This record gives sequence, structure tokens and C-alpha cells, in this order.
Amino acid sequence: MNIGSIGYTGYAGYTAKYIASQASSKSSFSEAVTKSESAAKTGKVTESAVDSYKKKHPEDAAHVDSQVKAGKKVLEQNGVTDVSREDMTMEEYKQFFTALMDSIPFDASHKGDVEIWSITEKGWEQMKNDPEYEAWVLGYTSQNRAVYNPFASWPGYSPSVCTEKFGDSIEQHIGQTVPMSSGSSKKTGSSEEESWWVKRHKRLKEILEQQEKKAREREALNRNAMEKALLQEQMASNARLKLFLTNGVMGDEETAFQTGHISAVVSTYESVMDLFSNQVTGGKI
Repeated sequence: MNIGSIGYTGYAGYTAKYIASQASSKSSFSEAVTKSESAAKTGKVTESAVDSYKKKHPEDAAHVDSQVKAGKKVLEQNGVTDVSREDMTMEEYKQFFTALMDSIPFDASHKGDVEIWSITEKGWEQMKNDPEYEAWVLGYTSQNRAVYNPFASWPGYSPSVCTEKFGDSIEQHIGQTVPMSSGSSKKTGSSEEESWWVKRHKRLKEILEQQEKKAREREALNRNAMEKALLQEQMASNARLKLFLTNGVMGDEETAFQTGHISAVVSTYESVMDLFSNQVTGGKI
């Protein structure tokens, strides 16, 4: 095991001298030395999950280092860089780390999104004893939440549910994002689930069709009313013409012309004349 440029033997000697000269040093440091000595005796030397990943994936080393740096910035912003994790119980550490995660803000474009994160028990152990891996988890979360989502302002955009699962290595991390309302081809029987945008488009089309139908109905009513008014005007005009031709009084609301009116007057006159003639010829006058 190498720490910086010195080997484990040199490191153990250095720490022994340091403990002897600094009797009041933090228990976290002495416990770390004890762990290192114990690991050396058993032949098991712990390695940071970050270093392990970078050895397997050297092409990602720069990106991983930037995530670790971002995580350490989160610690600095919360003023807990020198807080000893080894003095904490696991339950205390979980509360401590959860508070750090809660302090990381989201970009405004993630408004409405829901993030659910979880860590395996081995993951908790690894973070508690591996500051670099702890910083990586914090840094990954910080960078992920800071990403600007350009689609958030688009019409019909649906917020998402994000799940982040962490284990005891970077390789075990799984992140997934699923829209709360999907317009995908998910089927229920023979009908497809429709997105909010598709439903809105159909609703708008229905409204336009209803408005067009009402406009046609109003136009038909107006046309019928105009035709009725024109017919009434024609009837009134004909009545006035007939009244004029039969010497009726112009402007009378009642129709003066009656069929057979003149012939009836003439018939009465002729009857009176016949009666008068009969009386004369009969010698009664």
C-alpha cells in the first residue's frame, strides 16, 4: 500500500512519531492508524472505490476526479470537511449524509421533478470509511442536479421521477429517469395511453368543431329569418296592390278586396229592378 510517495512502513513510523508527540490528537486519526495496522497484519489493504474505478476505466479518470472535487466543495460549503465519520454510529452517519444530500440544490428547470435516491448497506459502509467515494456520491449528485433541462419549457412537457441507486462501488450506481406522464405506446387493451399534449390537441379540435357547428346554425337561422321577412313583405305588397286595384282605402290593415264583391252588388240591383217591373205589369201601381 502506498500513500503519496512513501510506503506503508514509512507511513506507520511517521504516524507512531506523530501520536507520541501529539497525545491530544483526534481519536479519529488514531483509529485510522489502528485500522491501517490491522489491515497490514491480515494482509487486507482497503482501496478507495474511486481509485479502483479509475484503474479499471482510465478514460473516465478526469470526469471522476471532477465529480470528487464537486463533492468536496459540498463538504466545504456545509463546513464539515474536518468532521470525523469514524466517531459516528452508522445511524448518525446516515442522518449526517442525508442532510448533506438535502443541501444540494436543483436547477430551476427540474421544477416538478421527483428524485428518489437509495444506498445499499455495503454502500453506507464504503462511504463512511472511504472519504473519496463519499465525495464522489455527493459530487455526482451535485452535478446531476445542476444540469439544465432545455425541454422543461416546452408545451406538453411532463416532470420526471428520477431514481438514483448507489452501492459500494461506482460501477454499481444505477440512475434512471421516467416521465410522470408518458406519450409512449403503452397499451391497455386496444387503446393507447395518450399524452397530455395529444389530449389537449384533440380537445382543441373538438372545441373548434363545436364553434364551427354553432356558426353554421346561426347562419341558417339568420337566412331563414331573412327569407321569412322577405316573404311577409311580398305578401303585404300584393295585398296593397289588390286593394289599390279594387278602389280600396290605401293603408287599411284589413284586405278590402273580396272575391265576388262587385258581382254581388250587381246581382242585388238586378233583383230589385225585376221586382219593380213585375208590380208595374200586374197593375198594382
